[in-house]
Amino acid sequence: MLKKISGKNYFVALILLIIVAVLLVVTAFTITAFIPDALGRKPYQYEISSVCQTEPWSIETENLTVILPSGGKLVNLNETDHDKSLLLLGNGIYRQNGIKQEDEKIDGLFMVISHDFFDQIRGDNIFTPVTDKSELETVYRTVEKQMGIPTIWQDTIPITFHPRDSLVYYYFISPTGEPQLPPRVNISWPNIAGPFMIYSIFVAISLVIMTIFSLDHHYTRYWEKIRETRPGFLSMLMIPLLAVLITAGEVITKINGFLDYYTFFGYAAAIIILFVLWKFNKIYYIDFGIRRERAGRGYFLALIAAVLVIGATRGLPSGVNFAGLETVVDFVLIFLLIGLPREMFWRGFIQTFLCRRYGPNISLILTVLLVAAVRMAIIIITEPWMIDYPYTYVEVAVLVPGAALILGFLYQRTENSLAGAFLHSIIIFLPEYIFC
Repeated sequence: MLKKISGKNYFVALILLIIVAVLLVVTAFTITAFIPDALGRKPYQYEISSVCQTEPWSIETENLTVILPSGGKLVNLNETDHDKSLLLLGNGIYRQNGIKQEDEKIDGLFMVISHDFFDQIRGDNIFTPVTDKSELETVYRTVEKQMGIPTIWQDTIPITFHPRDSLVYYYFISPTGEPQLPPRVNISWPNIAGPFMIYSIFVAISLVIMTIFSLDHHYTRYWEKIRETRPGFLSMLMIPLLAVLITAGEVITKINGFLDYYTFFGYAAAIIILFVLWKFNKIYYIDFGIRRERAGRGYFLALIAAVLVIGATRGLPSGVNFAGLETVVDFVLIFLLIGLPREMFWRGFIQTFLCRRYGPNISLILTVLLVAAVRMAIIIITEPWMIDYPYTYVEVAVLVPGAALILGFLYQRTENSLAGAFLHSIIIFLPEYIFC
């Protein structure tokens, strides 16, 4: 469409793209002005700062009623300028939407509550510090089992969301200290719509900026040649079959609590299967997006995209935590065991083979949809309670497909999976080493 409007005049195309980018940035600032929590935040770090015994206490909110006839223990885990994260432990009556919870199943709750609302429900209740060692040990064991605010996009750039008003988030706790999931979230539709809109706009901004820096893009003769050779039935069949294999590898890694490095084995198995099929002439033109003549292209574009993605999710860094050789080794491992195999599979195989059959634009969209479907399947299998958590859909519908769209677009412009692996690795690696 851009070429139709501007013809072959790169200057006109550049001006149009800059105008679009400016309009998108203005829109993004407008949304964040009206919905300040739309961007989310870095996950909280929970540490016990105080443990107090309360007097007999009753808490009444629109959806929650807690009555502690003998009082309870109040544990302060985190405090910001806007809210605090607390554990309230004690035998009593707990009602959710007017329905009494079974006494033998509930013995407390975790909650995130605004300072003003907490002062309102506290009233004149006096809190006395707990000093008994056995009681404190019990509290510490309970705290260790808590998950706090759910984190989305955990394997890439972890983000948490919740608004700042009243009691916005809570879940009950069993007598053994286990969280009773799913959590309860009291939010209005703008709180959900905000993240959807703002991160969709950031994805669009990234694509526009990447287009500006690659206006002279054209496909190579090799790419044009393989597009003329439609993949056969077996090649297309391998796409869903190997996507299932990849999903299984991700699920096994997550369920067993392994490091993300272990997902390498699922991707490696898929790549080996494809290589064997190519070796026996069952599939053709399988290079996984790694060719000598293209291996040096796209890294500057990848770096620009990385800055945009990390800046959108983390903001401007206030410092860098560089640990010398250990940091370098960490990045190399992420590149070799996570970024590279993923890009070889998703872009070098799936997007390339879909492109040979459906063309570049449809193949990009189909790849993005398949990536989102795989992520949704992983969540359903490993953390089914997250389906009831509304911000999960920000990850599945915007963040994951948005990142896949940026990576796929980069691959289209460079025909180089190594550049995509570089971008993929930076997005995972860098947020751990910058202070925001």
